[in-house]
Amino acid sequence: MDPWKAFLAWAAFALFHSVTVSERYDRWARGILGEHRFLAYHRTLFTVYSATATAAVLLYVHSLPDAPLYRITGWPRWLFHGVQALGIGLLFWTPWDLKEFVGLRQWERYRMGRDAAGGRNDRLFTGAGYGLVRHPLYLGCSLILAFRPVQTWNGAASAAAIVAYFYIGTFHEERRLLHTYGREYEEYRKRVPRFFPLPRP
Repeated sequence: MDPWKAFLAWAAFALFHSVTVSERYDRWARGILGEHRFLAYHRTLFTVYSATATAAVLLYVHSLPDAPLYRITGWPRWLFHGVQALGIGLLFWTPWDLKEFVGLRQWERYRMGRDAAGGRNDRLFTGAGYGLVRHPLYLGCSLILAFRPVQTWNGAASAAAIVAYFYIGTFHEERRLLHTYGREYEEYRKRVPRFFPLPRP
């Protein structure tokens, strides 16, 4: 049993993911693919190699020796499930387009001769879950992972690494969003908390 191996495996994934969403990588990919093909295909390619890397880490962590860490029973178990249900509710409350997210709509627009970048993700949306926190999808997934009532050592290490990366990743992501949307996003940041739905001063 070595939960640090699980943690480091997810840390390696986080490094890989950070590189592939960086502006420097975007510039390199645009130079290789060209602007139009980048807008049409890059999101799908990113989805494929991100999913492949995720599957590789999951298989590696699953192969590691593991042991139970805790098992919560009684009414506290239902409390944990309640928090997880809040996380699931937050995911459903946050509107997002799966086909746009994985890059299929961009490819469809390009194939039909339309602007591949003209989707909903190219406009700043601040309603529903985005009115509660600026990163509701990250928060929802974090609640589901952090409040599992039955946990192993490797599972806990994986959850800790993933939740930490979600939070750290918000800083990187917001730099890009601020660059894209400018003052509109700056005003949004003043109104809505980053990750925890706490009252703003």
